[in-house]
Amino acid sequence: MVYFISGLGADERVFQFLDLSEIEHQFIKWNEPRKNESLSNYCTELAEQIDKTKEVILIGISFGGIIAQEISKIVTCKKVIIISSVKSNSEFSWQLKLASRLQIHKIAPLWFLTLSNKLTANYYFGIESKLESKLLHQIIKDTNPTFLVWAINQIMNWKNEKYPENLIHIHGTSDKIFPIKNIQNAIEIPNGGHFMIVNKASQIEQLIFDIIK
Repeated sequence: MVYFISGLGADERVFQFLDLSEIEHQFIKWNEPRKNESLSNYCTELAEQIDKTKEVILIGISFGGIIAQEISKIVTCKKVIIISSVKSNSEFSWQLKLASRLQIHKIAPLWFLTLSNKLTANYYFGIESKLESKLLHQIIKDTNPTFLVWAINQIMNWKNEKYPENLIHIHGTSDKIFPIKNIQNAIEIPNGGHFMIVNKASQIEQLIFDIIK
């Protein structure tokens, strides 16, 4: 069974351009985190959605890639595939490292985080069409504010010393959120931005099937 985990606040809409009809798959649904809930505890609860009697393959996008790695510490996985994500905070850009060190996200109020997300999303996600922009901004609009604040805090404080040997990283060379120059041991997608799961879906779909087979 292949389990897909979407990015921060997103849902299975980001996977709609992949043809998954030939594989047994399921989309992991986000839970609303409890106040001060740890990432490991949250992932333990998400893992309850996984049928552990079957072979497990996890595929995570962006924040979902971080979640996939944490779940793989709890559930035995045949493969872990992360897309447009990072394997540790050492792969953060210098801006994210600085923000993490200063814990800027704890100072910025929610309205500012949401507003900045809306204003800069098209640029940072590498949007290529009005349709993509509409999808992205609808996802941002639908994001649970409680989840947004909790997830940003988890990303900013994530420490991962070792990633699974069976992990495969797919990353775009034009990703502005997690720049390729900081990413180690990844399959590169030329000109792929952070939203390449949408605008380079056919290329990524083929890669996924090649890896799974």
